[in-house]
Formats: sequence, C-alpha cells, structure tokens
Amino acid sequence: MKKKKKGRLFWVTLTILFVVYMGLYIANSAGYYESKLSDKVKLTSESITKFEKDVAQGKDVTIDDYLEKEHIDYSNKASKLGLKISEGSEKFMTKGLSKFLKVIGKLFS
Repeated sequence: MKKKKKGRLFWVTLTILFVVYMGLYIANSAGYYESKLSDKVKLTSESITKFEKDVAQGKDVTIDDYLEKEHIDYSNKASKLGLKISEGSEKFMTKGLSKFLKVIGKLFS
C-alpha cells in the first residue's frame, strides 16, 4: 500500500514538473522573453534620443532624467520577519560572542 502511494506521488510530481517545463519552453519558443527585452531596448533608445535633443538644446543634463526607476518592492510579512530574525541573530553573534570570548580570555589569563 505504501509503495503505491510513493509511486503515485512520484508520477504526480513528475507530471507537474513536465507541465511547468512545457510552459516555459512554449513561452521561450513563442518569443515572449525576446519581446520583453525589445521593449526595454525601445525605451532605452527613446531615452537616448531625448538625451541627444536635450544636449543639442543646451539644457542641463543629469543621468537621473534618462534612467528608468524600476524598483519593485517584494517585501511581505514573511520577508520582514526573516529580516528581523537575521538582524537579531547578527546582534547576538557580534555582541554575545565578543563578550563570551572576553570572559574566556579572562579565565585563561
């Protein structure tokens, strides 16, 4: 009975992985990723032409005017919790271990 469940779990996992693979393969062969890259190139070439016009007109030129601000915030409650835990463990490791090593040093001196 257990072998049957393990075998079924294997085939279900294999089927899911195959479906994901086929989806990615079709997206790649359909040119989805290339179209996204060409959109970015188009925006970059538009920025270059805008830059050239501004230079020709003698305007004050800064790089921030021509770069796209593409910041995506992926933080959520789980990632914020992970960050707090990591910062807490960092404080413990730096302060706690330094105090511990000082005590050990005093014992042996």
